[in-house]
Amino acid sequence: MTAIAAADVAAVGQALSDGAAVEAASAEGWTPLLAAAHHGNVAIVEALLAAGADPNRPGKGGARPLLKAVEAGHAPVAELLLDRGALAGAADGRGWTPLMAAAFHGRVGLIRRLLAAGAPVDARDRLGPTALIRAAGNGYDEAVAVLLAAGANPQVGDNEGVTALIAASVKGHLPVARRLLDAGADVNATSADGWTPLLGAAGAGFPEVVALLLERGAAIDAQGKNEMTPLMLAVVNDHAEVVALLLAGGADTELRNVEKETALDIARFWEHEEVLEVMAAAGLGAAEGGDSVQ
Repeated sequence: MTAIAAADVAAVGQALSDGAAVEAASAEGWTPLLAAAHHGNVAIVEALLAAGADPNRPGKGGARPLLKAVEAGHAPVAELLLDRGALAGAADGRGWTPLMAAAFHGRVGLIRRLLAAGAPVDARDRLGPTALIRAAGNGYDEAVAVLLAAGANPQVGDNEGVTALIAASVKGHLPVARRLLDAGADVNATSADGWTPLLGAAGAGFPEVVALLLERGAAIDAQGKNEMTPLMLAVVNDHAEVVALLLAGGADTELRNVEKETALDIARFWEHEEVLEVMAAAGLGAAEGGDSVQ
């Protein structure tokens, strides 16, 4: 393993000539091929395969050489492994596939190669996210485009019901959100704990995403966890620009959360001065805001 980590091709070759066991695993479950794929040395991977190493033998945790190569971004090694029979859709013990890893890191070339090799586009890991959800949450627009073109379903959610659009919106990834909406993503998809794309974008303070979602028909007064509305979330997190957008869009200022607070009550409690100025400019004062919690 030391020679592999040091990229010492000659030493590896000598060890193989001396009869080293090509499939011998370390105490941590690393086979020589698994380690070589992780370190990204094409010549060593080639030598191990030529000596009979199985490209699909899993190590500890179920990871196979292809997954290690993709996670580390070693495209030439991944190409070689696929050419030698590595399974494009093989998952580790977490359900994590090479395609998910490529999507998570936005590695478009590898995504295309894995899809061409038959990787299932909508496979889900143990927590439920697909490759599309992973790419969307990390803002990789080109990766999202490639996955959608390959048939990825934008309506699929993870185990908590978080869709690609929710994942993109809460991170403020405007181009990704737009692409997903253009592909038919549900603008009002709701996760198990009540999050919609608009609730996520408003709470996180992304005015451009909020504007896009409203333009595409997002329910402006959707109430999520603790009956918080997008307006309330924008207020409590002191996102004055988002508050202004929501008020201009007709957000209901009389709605109350589980604590019976209106958005104005929340703004007063937290003394968010800029938000209070925006609300005042919209005509909200003591009379309109309900009982203050101060």
